[in-house]
Amino acid sequence: MAATSTLTQRPVFTAPAASANMIRSDDTDRMPSSEASARGAAIYSQSWLLTIYDWWVLGIVSTYAWACSVPNYTLPWFRSNVRQGQHLDIGVGTGYYLAQTDLTGVQVTLADLNQDALDATKDRLVAEGKVKAEDTRCLLHDITRPLPPSCPKFNSMSLYYLLHCMPGPVPAKTAIFSHLKHNLTPDGVISGASILGQDVRHNLFGRLIMAFGNWNGMFDNRADNAVDFDRALREHFHEVETQVRGVIFLWRASKPKV
Repeated sequence: MAATSTLTQRPVFTAPAASANMIRSDDTDRMPSSEASARGAAIYSQSWLLTIYDWWVLGIVSTYAWACSVPNYTLPWFRSNVRQGQHLDIGVGTGYYLAQTDLTGVQVTLADLNQDALDATKDRLVAEGKVKAEDTRCLLHDITRPLPPSCPKFNSMSLYYLLHCMPGPVPAKTAIFSHLKHNLTPDGVISGASILGQDVRHNLFGRLIMAFGNWNGMFDNRADNAVDFDRALREHFHEVETQVRGVIFLWRASKPKV
């Protein structure tokens, strides 16, 4: 069951100027990453990939390989789970989802292992008038580790096309919820979408993309399945809603168990 409560806007988070160890909203917080996570993120340092990502991944591949149209399914799912107040987007890609969403009253924090992706996303959102540069925070951060103490409580979080890129089996990937839930407000919502490898039927195009992605380290999802993801979410949240569209696992969770 999805959360239905209406969240009110929280004050903008800014670090006190007098505290040298706090990070200003326009700074990048740097945390070390695991070797496996860094290898996957390094692929997105290629500028040409960021340039074609929306057209290729979110257009061609999502529609014809994953059988889950972004405009019809993934984008509406994203939009319905962004709350006013503090929002954390993890694994930012090119910022496509945020750029296609009404961000009125939303204070955005971007988190990723790749500086190029963070810079490109922030620049895009500012250029399109979605956010103000001075109000948008970037975290260069390995999400397998707890968020920095300077982070606020978030009213919503998003992890789209991220979990299938993370190394390890489902229990290792979903261990992130054990600390992310502590950074979510009691009535906040966390949502995402991920490519499944098990218990779904991939077409030929999808099998080719899966083989290439798992070979070059961009994916690690051959054993990813909806049952394990659903079980893990219910371990950490009281309310969970999931569905499978094509080979994409769409999920949202609220009311963290803390």
